[in-house]
Amino acid sequence: MNLHDTQNQQQTNHQRRTDMTEQTRPRFSWRALTSMCVAFAFVVLVGSGIGLFLAPSMRLARDTNWQMWGLTKPEWLDLHLVFSALFLIVTVIHTFFNWRPLVTYLKNRATQRPGFRWEWIVALLLSVVVFVGVRREAPPFSWLLDWRVTFHGGHSHGARSPRAEIGGESRQGGGFGQKTLAQYCAEQGLNLDTTLARLQAVGIKARGTDTFRNIADENGYDRPSEITRLLQNP
Repeated sequence: MNLHDTQNQQQTNHQRRTDMTEQTRPRFSWRALTSMCVAFAFVVLVGSGIGLFLAPSMRLARDTNWQMWGLTKPEWLDLHLVFSALFLIVTVIHTFFNWRPLVTYLKNRATQRPGFRWEWIVALLLSVVVFVGVRREAPPFSWLLDWRVTFHGGHSHGARSPRAEIGGESRQGGGFGQKTLAQYCAEQGLNLDTTLARLQAVGIKARGTDTFRNIADENGYDRPSEITRLLQNP
């Protein structure tokens, strides 16, 4: 083998090593990046959600310097809001990168063409049931919220409900919470003045035109049903 052949062989070996290095070198994947961002944001949202669920009212948290894992309630709320925005953004990007697999869920499994699937209806109905159940404070959705009230041992009279404080105004809700005290007394055959006196005796300020949701929010109770329990118990 002459010198020229040796040089050619060396160049060929070098090129092969270069090609192999390029093939084995990990490439940056935007799809993997968005997937991991979704996962990490989800973990933080779970943690911040637990923190906000267990946290007392904003006033009580501020007065007692409440903290969980070294963070105050406002700090947990800030984390929750920011990572919710991050989760939304990366979820949109993740959907873009994985559009084709998602489209398969919109196809009929038999014909592999766009068509009706029962999974759509079940998912939609499940979402509607949860939404309506929470809005109407119906079990079993109300059980979790009731447990939270029990966990905190109720609220001090005069303190606003934690759900009312988040967002800065009372939550209006729906269902029974929108019934006024006068309407309730008329339905139950109760004297309005006597009912107002009973509420005032336990430190609850109310008027006949107030809804149960407003009464609960303004007197530091988390749920309208807590007001009716006070009226039902002698």
